[in-house]
Amino acid sequence: MKKQLCAAIILLLVALIVSQNLVHAYSPDRDPEGRNLPYYLEDNISRYEAFQMNNPDIPFGKIVAYVNAGVDKSHYSDIVIVANPSDYTVFLSKNLALPSGYIPDDMVSLAGGELLRTKAAAAFENMKIAARDEGLNFYVRSSYRSHGSQVASYNLVADNYGVAGAEASVARPGHSEHQTGLALDIMHKPGTTGPLTVQGFGDSEEFTWLLEHGHEYGFILRYPEEYANIHGFVYEPWHWRYVGVWVAKRMKVYDIATFEEYYGKYLAPAVLAKLRALKPCHHSIIRMET
Repeated sequence: MKKQLCAAIILLLVALIVSQNLVHAYSPDRDPEGRNLPYYLEDNISRYEAFQMNNPDIPFGKIVAYVNAGVDKSHYSDIVIVANPSDYTVFLSKNLALPSGYIPDDMVSLAGGELLRTKAAAAFENMKIAARDEGLNFYVRSSYRSHGSQVASYNLVADNYGVAGAEASVARPGHSEHQTGLALDIMHKPGTTGPLTVQGFGDSEEFTWLLEHGHEYGFILRYPEEYANIHGFVYEPWHWRYVGVWVAKRMKVYDIATFEEYYGKYLAPAVLAKLRALKPCHHSIIRMET
């Protein structure tokens, strides 16, 4: 009898906990302004409203994330130096830059001699082996670039395609993911020369494979098609960024297409501070790889 009573009490407590969680779970119908979103920041209210007015077709939850990531700001208008340049989840944009002179201190050479940070390099080599087992081949066109190399890349594109062309396709020095040692330009043919083209890699079987399996190794497509107004660059199917398996899988599972959206929901400093102030049950959503 006592065992049955204890079991009944436990079931009652579980039911109460579940009901409380459901009551407090976010629902757009109960919260049309999105104020109960875990990543909603009161200080950004006016920016949310302005960005939504200019982008009425974007769901409000994404509006909040994008604004938290600074997507609403003019490019290179309010530059902030990131405090976590060595994190595998470091987020760079046209308004977030690396500290002057930053050089990763744990880079290793890939099979072809290109440099990449240790965990990213190991993940890429494993991914390359898995793809090769299916008859596919990856070749790295570009990986780590120093600040000086990025200056040269930017100037070369500007000379050939004008400043507007450079701004749309090359990050300014200090803002490039290549300088983090976490980004790769991947091709499917060896010895590729000349400008990278969407048709060259975007139409390949290797690209299709990456879309399906890249997250399993911690890589994301950094500048996806149809999101140029969010990430600020032309579509680059060859540019893949290592963010760690945990983050990459979460983005895949929750259909988060851009790193901007993920950053605005989970990694922006003000969002992190808010999430860490929430109940312990929310802590799992702010895990980062360092």
